[in-house]
Amino acid sequence: MDLRESVEQRFARIGLMLERKCFSEAKEHLSAMEPADIAEGLEELSSTQMVLYFRLLPKDLAIEVFEVMRWDEQQRLIEHVTDKEVGEIIEDMSDDDRTVLLDELPAKTVKKLLLQLSPEERQLANRLLNYTEGSAGRVMTPEFIDLKKGMTAEEAVGRIRSVARKKETIYTCFVIDDARHLQGVVELEDLIMAGSKTEVESIMDDEPVYVNTTTDQEEVARVMSRYDLHTIPVVDKENRLVGIVTFDDVLDILEEEATEDFERMAGIQPVEDSYLDVNILTMARKRFMWLVICIITEAFTSTVLKHYSQTIQTVVALTYFIPLLIGTGGNAGTQAATLMIRGMTVGDITRKDIGKILLRETASGLLLGGALAVLGFARAMVLDTGFDVAMVLTFAVVSVVLMGNLAGAILPLIARALKMDPAIMSGPFITTIVDVFGLIVYFEIARMVLKT
Repeated sequence: MDLRESVEQRFARIGLMLERKCFSEAKEHLSAMEPADIAEGLEELSSTQMVLYFRLLPKDLAIEVFEVMRWDEQQRLIEHVTDKEVGEIIEDMSDDDRTVLLDELPAKTVKKLLLQLSPEERQLANRLLNYTEGSAGRVMTPEFIDLKKGMTAEEAVGRIRSVARKKETIYTCFVIDDARHLQGVVELEDLIMAGSKTEVESIMDDEPVYVNTTTDQEEVARVMSRYDLHTIPVVDKENRLVGIVTFDDVLDILEEEATEDFERMAGIQPVEDSYLDVNILTMARKRFMWLVICIITEAFTSTVLKHYSQTIQTVVALTYFIPLLIGTGGNAGTQAATLMIRGMTVGDITRKDIGKILLRETASGLLLGGALAVLGFARAMVLDTGFDVAMVLTFAVVSVVLMGNLAGAILPLIARALKMDPAIMSGPFITTIVDVFGLIVYFEIARMVLKT
């Protein structure tokens, strides 16, 4: 039995308890579930039932559940509970999760929610919302543990123990001076293992890896992955520590960025909502633009075919292999682009590697093209098109695969240099380019070999 069935069955059992007015028993069973499972179960309920179940939860668990709910479900719940209840929930939410929620809600609703916060939390929420969208400042949380260099390990552990419940993480602590400049980073494990009178300064890392509030969130994820960090400090332009980004935030960032890349690679403008929640007209609009671009660019293919109509009429057998060439070249380009985009995303590939990249893609293009050319030659002979046409196809396959590899490797690098998302340079875009130039190469080879 999968987890989804288990969640549905447990919610059904709790529903029966509520029908029998066994509220204490229902509360006990609901509170024993994981926050993520509760959030999933709530999404399947009507608004009235959602509120009833949510009110059964202890306050701390209710906040955890609310943080992991989809933003549209959060909005649905907000619309059906009292202002006081909403205020209690968002007051105690982690700052980064609250920022995400406020980002997604309509401006009128945001203003209403901000009024429910205490003055201190309202000021903090407004500060986070003022950072550029997609930056480290927007996704960070100011809920970190700060220490001073002159503290002993015993004093540091005592401070951690006194404030831990209000902080995002206790495993990494940050050493600052009186002006809140970042001085270093120290792990909880090191504090525990050190002697009680050992000073924090002697065990801290005084050259910590950090990012700025303006750093792009995707770059934050790359830095954390490169240095294997579960928490990274965020400083302002004066090197003052203003927040941290944790690994759970990075997971959300990577999922969001990967989704956008997949959509762009397929020729779709990024869709923010889940598939079933997106309006049909919105979905069509997101997909329409690239389809129009594809139709316009594919007009070049028609122009190429018209230009070589005399060659086609002379040797009709050449048309048999147009789909083969178009498909092979486009797929080779998409494969190369996917590898390039992945390499750039994880930091394995930079512009200085372009020489190595071209050599590798040329070698792999010739290797793959040669292997596929043998199959193409065999197919042409089976169709009894003649040796000359078979040789035309052989040379064309090698050329088109090589062209696809080079286009797939170079175009994402060009996009990055132009400050564009490299993902837009794959899928339909590369396929269209390789289609047009592949056909030109094919028919030019045919002219030379067949003397048409």
